[in-house]
Amino acid sequence: GQMGGQPQNPPMRGAFSPISVEQQQQFAYNGYAGQQQQQPQHAYPQPQAAYPQQSFVPQQQQQQAPMANQSTPYGMFAQNLQNNQAAQIGMQFAGNAMNAMQENVQQNVERYVSMRQLKHYFDVSNIYVLSKLRVLVFPWLQKSWHRHAERDQTGQVVGYKAPREDANSPDLYIPVMGLVSYVIAIGLIIGRLGVFHPEDLGYTASSALGVIVFEVLLIKMFCYLLNVGAELQFLDIVAFSGYKFVTTILVVLLKPWAPWWVTWSAFLYFGFALAFFMIRSLRHALIPESSSVTGVNVHRKRRIHFLFVIAMTQFLYIWILMQYKSST
Repeated sequence: GQMGGQPQNPPMRGAFSPISVEQQQQFAYNGYAGQQQQQPQHAYPQPQAAYPQQSFVPQQQQQQAPMANQSTPYGMFAQNLQNNQAAQIGMQFAGNAMNAMQENVQQNVERYVSMRQLKHYFDVSNIYVLSKLRVLVFPWLQKSWHRHAERDQTGQVVGYKAPREDANSPDLYIPVMGLVSYVIAIGLIIGRLGVFHPEDLGYTASSALGVIVFEVLLIKMFCYLLNVGAELQFLDIVAFSGYKFVTTILVVLLKPWAPWWVTWSAFLYFGFALAFFMIRSLRHALIPESSSVTGVNVHRKRRIHFLFVIAMTQFLYIWILMQYKSST
């Protein structure tokens, strides 16, 4: 009776319902698509919001990055160098070797010449250079030749002031520039004569340096014999000896074109000017006014003769530097 009077319910379609495989796949696809459409966009945060954006690099871009790096001329070499541990160790070893070599050279140089002293002699200004050039050309206009001492906090003398602060202090800037200018002037003169060769510059520079070395060694020998110690430093002698290039350049430039009497008049004038400059500059070091210095009274007369010899030899040095020759 129940089967005839009541309608039958449609069969439930479940996992065990007699449905074809194609229908099950179609139902599963439609259900998944519906869930995707009904799901709100803000329900689940995107992974990029929780992590930095640069951490998610597509695999294709990662593969293209080395190719972009290889497009530069040194990209492949730099990448291989960074990845090669042996190359990095070699570069580190080379850097340590260069540092050790630099320290060794600096120690050997400072054994003979202190870098701090060299900086002191090159501490010049434009006003000092102009004042020193005026003194070299017109030394008899200079009234004061005393050097200003430099004192520490306790008032003790620790040396002399730098050339920037004292116009009577010797420097090495003007002698170096004078030597370079002298070599260039000789090269220009020989070039105007039409017999210039590149070796002439080296020949002129070596001859000029030979004159300086001879004079410095001669003065050091007499200083040793006359017991002249800290009153005259080695770099002071080099500086005073190098000032002769300033006056020699003026005579050398007059020689090819000026009449002979003009050239020799300039030679005599600048010779006496340089001799007067050397006497007044070295007088306070060789013949100090204080008689308490050991050995000054004993060697005073000899020191005066030595100072006169230094002044008179300036004529000889200028005459030698005037005799420029070609190396061929």
